[in-house]
Amino acid sequence: MKLEEVFYIKEKDWYKLQGWATIAYEEDKNEISGLMTAVPQEDGRFKLGDVRILKQKNSSTNTELDGDAVAEYTMKFGMKYNNPNMKFVWWHSHHTMGAFWSGTDENEIDEWKNNSFSLALVINLKEEYKFRVSVWNNNGLPIEEHIDTTLTIERPKPKVKVTDAMKVEYQNLCSNLHQPVVGNTNIWGWGYNRINTNPRQLTLGQEKELTYEKEYAAAYELLESLQDDFVSGTIKVKDYKKEIKSFNKQCLDKKLPFKAKVIKGNGITIMNKLMTLMPNELFEWDDNRLKDTYEEREFQRNYGGYTEWL
Repeated sequence: MKLEEVFYIKEKDWYKLQGWATIAYEEDKNEISGLMTAVPQEDGRFKLGDVRILKQKNSSTNTELDGDAVAEYTMKFGMKYNNPNMKFVWWHSHHTMGAFWSGTDENEIDEWKNNSFSLALVINLKEEYKFRVSVWNNNGLPIEEHIDTTLTIERPKPKVKVTDAMKVEYQNLCSNLHQPVVGNTNIWGWGYNRINTNPRQLTLGQEKELTYEKEYAAAYELLESLQDDFVSGTIKVKDYKKEIKSFNKQCLDKKLPFKAKVIKGNGITIMNKLMTLMPNELFEWDDNRLKDTYEEREFQRNYGGYTEWL
């Protein structure tokens, strides 16, 4: 894999960065800074996320993060992901100026020196950026190298519009060359040969297992996103509660074996609770056996690759 293909950020997180940069400039004509995580994924890439601003002092040409706030952030997300290969990304804005590394920026990058590599990002209000990988130790050799590379912004795929007329035309003009064989079902790149090694229909129980697996993976991502949005202040407490209520109704309608925990209290109470919970702890399960099974699979999907069905 080429270096320019390794790092990516979701569109919603990219626009969080732009949002903070916009506020800082419109309110005070200042720069602003913060931290992100860079978490290794199953495909070998690193996903940037968990965009936060921290306690800081800013001017139109400089930004300084509070040391205690940095320590709190790195400890929190270090515990959340518990992955020795994850990295933290120092980011800051240049508002109307160009995206470049100033002498002050390079001094800050040096502060993140470690035994492998560190990451830094500078953006401006034109959505220009520079993303730097600083290598501090290359296979035991103390060779320092700073590489400005590509940060891929992953955007939602365009929604394909399928009309009724197209469906009719397809039915009239297209037929199957071969009868499809059910088996070796693949979801998110996982092969489920362990479930069904023979070319025959899945049993009802196996179909239900696949449905639960897929629904849990999607729900995990949704609840984690809601947690991040509320903690970062992107959504209000009433919106968070509304989303959780809607989510639990869907779980009930689909007869899923899990639902979201309902955290009672005011915004501060909910905030304090969410800041201490891992994403898997946002669920309530009907069956602890299923809970252990799907939590393990989600962990393997994100960090370890898939092994076998239990």
